[in-house]
Amino acid sequence: MKPILTLLLIAFSPFFALSQTENLPKAHTHTGGGEFGIMTFNIRVGKGMDQVNNLQRSADIINRERPDIVALQEVDSVTVRTGGRDQAQELGQLTGMHSVFAAAMEFNGGKYGVGLLSREKPLSVRRIPLPGREEVRVMLIAEFRRYVVAATHFSLTEADRLASAEILLKETAQIDKPVFFAGDLNALPESATIKLLEQHFTLLTDKNGFTFPADTPDRCIDYIFARNPKAPFGKEFKVISTTVLPEPLASDHRPVMVKLKLNSH
Repeated sequence: MKPILTLLLIAFSPFFALSQTENLPKAHTHTGGGEFGIMTFNIRVGKGMDQVNNLQRSADIINRERPDIVALQEVDSVTVRTGGRDQAQELGQLTGMHSVFAAAMEFNGGKYGVGLLSREKPLSVRRIPLPGREEVRVMLIAEFRRYVVAATHFSLTEADRLASAEILLKETAQIDKPVFFAGDLNALPESATIKLLEQHFTLLTDKNGFTFPADTPDRCIDYIFARNPKAPFGKEFKVISTTVLPEPLASDHRPVMVKLKLNSH
Protein backbone atom coordinates (compact mmCIF):
# COMPACT_ATOMS: atom_id res chain seq x y z
CA MET A 1 0.00 0.00 0.00
CA LYS A 2 1.39 3.39 -0.96
CA PRO A 3 2.08 5.81 1.94
CA ILE A 4 -0.46 8.43 0.80
CA LEU A 5 -3.23 5.82 0.67
CA THR A 6 -2.25 4.55 4.11
CA LEU A 7 -2.49 8.05 5.55
CA LEU A 8 -5.90 8.58 3.95
CA LEU A 9 -7.20 5.36 5.50
CA ILE A 10 -5.85 6.41 8.89
CA ALA A 11 -7.58 9.78 8.69
CA PHE A 12 -10.97 8.07 8.55
CA SER A 13 -10.30 5.46 11.23
CA PRO A 14 -12.17 6.00 14.54
CA PHE A 15 -9.17 4.66 16.47
CA PHE A 16 -6.47 6.72 14.76
CA ALA A 17 -5.67 10.40 14.70
CA LEU A 18 -2.83 11.96 12.74
CA SER A 19 -1.91 15.61 12.83
CA GLN A 20 1.07 17.58 11.74
CA THR A 21 2.46 21.02 12.40
CA GLU A 22 3.64 22.67 9.21
CA ASN A 23 6.41 25.28 9.28
CA LEU A 24 7.92 23.93 12.49
CA PRO A 25 9.35 26.60 14.79
CA LYS A 26 13.04 27.16 14.04
CA ALA A 27 13.99 26.42 17.66
CA HIS A 28 12.41 22.99 17.37
CA THR A 29 13.99 21.69 14.19
CA HIS A 30 16.40 18.71 14.10
CA THR A 31 19.17 18.85 16.67
CA GLY A 32 21.71 18.90 13.87
CA GLY A 33 25.25 17.59 13.66
CA GLY A 34 23.95 14.17 12.65
CA GLU A 35 22.54 13.53 16.14
CA PHE A 36 19.20 11.81 16.63
CA GLY A 37 17.22 11.58 19.87
CA ILE A 38 14.52 9.12 20.93
CA MET A 39 12.44 9.50 24.08
CA THR A 40 9.82 7.30 25.68
CA PHE A 41 7.50 8.98 28.17
CA ASN A 42 4.45 7.67 29.99
CA ILE A 43 2.69 11.00 30.61
CA ARG A 44 -0.19 9.59 32.72
CA VAL A 45 -2.62 11.83 30.80
CA GLY A 46 -0.68 14.85 32.06
CA LYS A 47 -1.29 14.14 35.76
CA GLY A 48 1.79 14.64 37.88
CA MET A 49 2.86 13.19 41.21
CA ASP A 50 1.18 16.21 42.81
CA GLN A 51 -2.12 15.00 41.20
CA VAL A 52 -2.28 18.21 39.14
CA ASN A 53 -3.10 17.77 35.45
CA ASN A 54 -0.62 19.96 33.59
CA LEU A 55 0.32 18.87 30.07
CA GLN A 56 2.60 21.88 29.69
CA ARG A 57 5.10 20.23 32.05
CA SER A 58 5.41 17.28 29.68
CA ALA A 59 5.87 19.65 26.75
CA ASP A 60 8.55 21.60 28.64
CA ILE A 61 10.57 18.40 29.17
CA ILE A 62 10.33 17.51 25.48
CA ASN A 63 11.27 21.04 24.42
CA ARG A 64 14.26 21.06 26.75
CA GLU A 65 15.62 17.72 25.52
CA ARG A 66 14.63 18.22 21.86
CA PRO A 67 14.25 14.57 20.79
CA ASP A 68 13.40 13.69 17.21
CA ILE A 69 10.98 10.96 18.28
CA VAL A 70 8.81 10.67 21.41
CA ALA A 71 6.84 7.53 22.20
CA LEU A 72 3.93 8.53 24.47
CA GLN A 73 1.88 6.27 26.73
CA GLU A 74 -1.35 6.89 28.68
CA VAL A 75 -2.67 9.52 26.29
CA ASP A 76 -6.25 10.84 26.30
CA SER A 77 -8.17 12.05 23.28
CA VAL A 78 -11.18 14.30 24.04
CA THR A 79 -12.13 12.51 27.27
CA VAL A 80 -14.14 14.15 30.03
CA ARG A 81 -11.41 13.61 32.63
CA THR A 82 -8.92 15.74 30.68
CA GLY A 83 -11.33 18.44 29.63
CA GLY A 84 -12.04 17.24 26.10
CA ARG A 85 -8.48 17.92 24.96
CA ASP A 86 -6.71 15.97 22.23
CA GLN A 87 -3.50 15.45 24.16
CA ALA A 88 -1.31 14.10 21.35
CA GLN A 89 -2.31 16.95 19.09
CA GLU A 90 -1.82 19.49 21.86
CA LEU A 91 1.66 18.18 22.63
CA GLY A 92 2.44 18.38 18.92
CA GLN A 93 1.42 22.03 18.92
CA LEU A 94 3.37 22.80 22.11
CA THR A 95 6.54 21.16 20.79
CA GLY A 96 6.30 21.95 17.08
CA MET A 97 6.23 18.24 16.19
CA HIS A 98 4.02 16.01 14.07
CA SER A 99 1.66 13.96 16.22
CA VAL A 100 -0.05 10.59 15.86
CA PHE A 101 -2.54 9.01 18.27
CA ALA A 102 -3.63 5.36 18.32
CA ALA A 103 -6.59 4.53 20.53
CA ALA A 104 -6.55 1.37 22.59
CA MET A 105 -10.16 1.83 23.65
CA GLU A 106 -13.09 4.19 23.97
CA PHE A 107 -13.08 5.83 27.39
CA ASN A 108 -14.93 8.56 29.31
CA GLY A 109 -16.53 10.19 26.28
CA GLY A 110 -13.40 9.94 24.14
CA LYS A 111 -10.50 7.55 23.59
CA TYR A 112 -7.39 6.44 25.45
CA GLY A 113 -4.19 4.98 24.03
CA VAL A 114 -0.66 5.76 22.90
CA GLY A 115 0.90 8.48 20.79
CA LEU A 116 3.98 9.44 18.83
CA LEU A 117 5.62 12.81 18.24
CA SER A 118 8.17 13.25 15.46
CA ARG A 119 10.17 16.01 13.78
CA GLU A 120 9.78 14.27 10.45
CA LYS A 121 6.34 13.54 9.04
CA PRO A 122 5.62 9.78 8.95
CA LEU A 123 5.32 8.13 5.55
CA SER A 124 2.72 5.70 6.92
CA VAL A 125 1.27 4.59 10.25
CA ARG A 126 -0.31 1.33 11.45
CA ARG A 127 -2.35 0.54 14.57
CA ILE A 128 -1.89 -2.99 15.93
CA PRO A 129 -4.23 -4.30 18.70
CA LEU A 130 -2.43 -6.07 21.57
CA PRO A 131 -3.73 -8.37 24.33
CA GLY A 132 -4.48 -6.97 27.76
CA ARG A 133 -6.82 -8.75 30.14
CA GLU A 134 -6.92 -5.89 32.67
CA GLU A 135 -6.90 -3.15 30.01
CA VAL A 136 -7.01 -3.19 26.21
CA ARG A 137 -3.60 -2.42 24.69
CA VAL A 138 -2.33 -1.15 21.34
CA MET A 139 0.89 -0.67 19.37
CA LEU A 140 1.57 2.10 16.88
CA ILE A 141 4.07 1.51 14.05
CA ALA A 142 5.22 4.53 12.03
CA GLU A 143 7.50 4.40 9.00
CA PHE A 144 9.92 7.21 8.21
CA ARG A 145 12.42 7.72 5.40
CA ARG A 146 15.36 5.95 7.08
CA TYR A 147 13.77 3.99 9.93
CA VAL A 148 10.60 2.64 11.55
CA VAL A 149 9.33 3.33 15.09
CA ALA A 150 7.06 1.06 17.14
CA ALA A 151 5.54 2.62 20.26
CA THR A 152 3.43 0.81 22.85
CA HIS A 153 2.30 0.23 26.43
CA PHE A 154 2.30 -3.45 27.40
CA SER A 155 -0.09 -5.22 29.75
CA LEU A 156 0.38 -5.76 33.47
CA THR A 157 0.10 -9.53 32.87
CA GLU A 158 3.21 -11.47 31.85
CA ALA A 159 1.36 -13.80 29.48
CA ASP A 160 -0.08 -10.78 27.64
CA ARG A 161 3.33 -9.11 27.53
CA LEU A 162 4.93 -12.19 25.99
CA ALA A 163 2.13 -12.42 23.43
CA SER A 164 2.57 -8.71 22.65
CA ALA A 165 6.31 -9.17 22.16
CA GLU A 166 5.59 -12.00 19.72
CA ILE A 167 3.21 -9.72 17.81
CA LEU A 168 5.90 -7.02 17.65
CA LEU A 169 8.41 -9.52 16.25
CA LYS A 170 5.91 -10.74 13.65
CA GLU A 171 4.84 -7.23 12.59
CA THR A 172 8.45 -6.04 12.15
CA ALA A 173 9.97 -9.22 10.71
CA GLN A 174 9.73 -8.09 7.08
CA ILE A 175 10.79 -4.48 7.63
CA ASP A 176 14.14 -3.83 5.94
CA LYS A 177 14.84 -0.50 7.68
CA PRO A 178 16.25 -0.05 11.19
CA VAL A 179 13.43 -0.43 13.73
CA PHE A 180 13.23 1.44 17.04
CA PHE A 181 10.88 0.04 19.66
CA ALA A 182 9.98 2.15 22.70
CA GLY A 183 7.47 2.21 25.52
CA ASP A 184 6.31 1.39 28.99
CA LEU A 185 6.59 -2.40 28.93
CA ASN A 186 5.52 -3.03 32.55
CA ALA A 187 8.32 -5.62 32.65
CA LEU A 188 11.44 -5.85 34.80
CA PRO A 189 14.83 -6.38 33.10
CA GLU A 190 15.06 -10.01 34.21
CA SER A 191 11.55 -10.86 32.97
CA ALA A 192 10.83 -13.34 30.20
CA THR A 193 9.45 -10.50 28.04
CA ILE A 194 12.69 -8.49 28.09
CA LYS A 195 14.78 -11.62 27.58
CA LEU A 196 12.70 -12.50 24.50
CA LEU A 197 13.05 -9.00 23.05
CA GLU A 198 16.81 -9.03 23.62
CA GLN A 199 17.08 -12.12 21.44
CA HIS A 200 15.95 -10.05 18.45
CA PHE A 201 16.60 -6.40 19.37
CA THR A 202 19.48 -4.43 20.89
CA LEU A 203 18.57 -2.73 24.17
CA LEU A 204 19.70 0.91 23.98
CA THR A 205 18.64 2.00 27.47
CA ASP A 206 20.21 1.08 30.81
CA LYS A 207 18.55 -1.72 32.79
CA ASN A 208 19.90 -0.11 35.96
CA GLY A 209 18.23 3.21 35.19
CA PHE A 210 15.10 3.19 37.34
CA THR A 211 12.04 4.85 35.78
CA PHE A 212 9.14 4.22 38.19
CA PRO A 213 7.71 5.65 40.42
CA ALA A 214 8.93 9.09 39.36
CA ASP A 215 9.46 10.59 42.82
CA THR A 216 11.46 7.65 44.23
CA PRO A 217 12.15 5.26 41.35
CA ASP A 218 13.05 1.70 42.33
CA ARG A 219 12.54 -0.27 39.10
CA CYS A 220 13.07 -0.12 35.34
CA ILE A 221 9.97 -0.70 33.22
CA ASP A 222 10.46 1.83 30.37
CA TYR A 223 12.76 0.88 27.48
CA ILE A 224 14.08 1.75 24.04
CA PHE A 225 15.27 -1.04 21.72
CA ALA A 226 16.64 -1.10 18.17
CA ARG A 227 17.11 -3.60 15.38
CA ASN A 228 18.95 -3.31 12.08
CA PRO A 229 18.01 -6.20 9.77
CA LYS A 230 20.82 -5.52 7.29
CA ALA A 231 23.79 -5.42 9.65
CA PRO A 232 24.65 -5.40 13.35
CA PHE A 233 23.19 -2.32 14.98
CA GLY A 234 25.67 0.53 14.75
CA LYS A 235 26.18 0.63 11.00
CA GLU A 236 23.72 3.50 10.63
CA PHE A 237 23.29 4.62 14.25
CA LYS A 238 25.83 4.82 17.07
CA VAL A 239 24.67 5.29 20.67
CA ILE A 240 26.07 8.47 22.22
CA SER A 241 24.19 8.44 25.52
CA THR A 242 21.22 6.94 27.36
CA THR A 243 19.60 8.79 30.26
CA VAL A 244 16.70 8.50 32.68
CA LEU A 245 15.76 12.15 32.99
CA PRO A 246 15.68 13.45 36.60
CA GLU A 247 12.02 14.50 36.43
CA PRO A 248 10.18 13.62 39.68
CA LEU A 249 6.93 15.58 39.20
CA ALA A 250 5.36 15.75 35.71
CA SER A 251 4.17 12.10 35.65
CA ASP A 252 4.47 8.91 37.68
CA HIS A 253 7.13 7.70 35.20
CA ARG A 254 10.43 9.36 34.43
CA PRO A 255 11.11 9.91 30.73
CA VAL A 256 13.96 7.96 29.13
CA MET A 257 16.15 9.44 26.39
CA VAL A 258 18.67 7.94 23.98
CA LYS A 259 20.93 10.06 21.78
CA LEU A 260 22.35 8.50 18.63
CA LYS A 261 24.78 9.54 15.94
CA LEU A 262 23.49 9.10 12.40
CA ASN A 263 26.18 7.78 10.07
CA SER A 264 26.01 9.41 6.66
CA HIS A 265 25.23 7.33 3.57
